[in-house]
Amino acid sequence: MEKDTARIETFSDGIFAVVITLLSIELGIDVSAIETHHPLLTTSNSELLVYLLGSWTKVFAYVNSFAVVLLMWMAHHQIFKLLRTTNNKLIIINGLLLLIIAFVPFPTRTVGEFLLTNAQKVAILFYTGYCLLVTLTSILFMHAVKSSNGILLLKNISEETVKSISQGLYVGTLLNAIVFMISFFAPIAALILNFCMWIFWALTSSVSKIKNTVADK
Repeated sequence: MEKDTARIETFSDGIFAVVITLLSIELGIDVSAIETHHPLLTTSNSELLVYLLGSWTKVFAYVNSFAVVLLMWMAHHQIFKLLRTTNNKLIIINGLLLLIIAFVPFPTRTVGEFLLTNAQKVAILFYTGYCLLVTLTSILFMHAVKSSNGILLLKNISEETVKSISQGLYVGTLLNAIVFMISFFAPIAALILNFCMWIFWALTSSVSKIKNTVADK
């Protein structure tokens, strides 16, 4: 049967592309901070180097969030390879997922700017809580797929494949919940674990399994 998901996939890909662009826009040197001390034209090489090195927290947050968005796009793209069509419920939940993904520049900028301040704990809680919300919404998305009793899926997709994807999302959500709880007691450790979480996600996700399943049929 012919797939009927092209429009929603195109729209979703556009949102992911915009989010990636917005993340990169957040990077840069705060010129106004320099101009409060002297004219921009008098900035020395050593002074600019200090500002560049001082931006490492923003770069770290950018890299981590880029990984979050990239992996979510990969999972989203591969899940849609399993679908023949959609329904209103799935479209609405997909819209909710995209809404939350589009929100990522806010926690990214927050943790990048406040990581080395006295507000560090709240910034990291905000960021790790956001990552938990992303995985929770992904579970909701897969629940919408499963609750369709296979109507939305291509004929060659097995129940085991869908179950495997769901189990991966449950594990990811549990780990994100643990990292979020750690943020209350050891914020920096939680942020490091959060970074490692997405490495773990990339290595253990079912994306390759999904791809192989579709390719073999």
